[in-house]
Amino acid sequence: MSKRTQPLRTFLVLLLVLSGVFSSQTMAHAGWWEDYKNGIETFTNLPQEVNQLKEGYDQALNKLDQAQTQLNQAQSNIESYREENARLAEQNALLAQTVEQLKQSEANRAQSARFWKALVFTAIGIVVLFFVSTRLIRFGLRRR
Repeated sequence: MSKRTQPLRTFLVLLLVLSGVFSSQTMAHAGWWEDYKNGIETFTNLPQEVNQLKEGYDQALNKLDQAQTQLNQAQSNIESYREENARLAEQNALLAQTVEQLKQSEANRAQSARFWKALVFTAIGIVVLFFVSTRLIRFGLRRR
């Protein structure tokens, strides 16, 4: 390499380095400015986002309270249904016992009715047989 080409070569390298620095500096500057603008926009939108999150949280709390109220109501309904079911089961057992007693009373009454019916028909039969036999005996004694 000659001494003459050395300064030319140095100048070209310097030109390339400077052009790279200036071109990257404008890009870095533009990127920084966009980042700054985006950061400001994001920062100014934070209160709105916080308010939205707070509203969502409040709505979720309200729904949770409603669900808790409904759950408590359902539990109290279930408890009252259990109590009513126990009361109705006891009443059902009492009614079944009453029906059984009524059936027994009806069976006793029917048996008593059969007994008295048989007794009355037997008594009537004996009276009729007595009259018939006395007539036959009279008729037999008159014929002789």
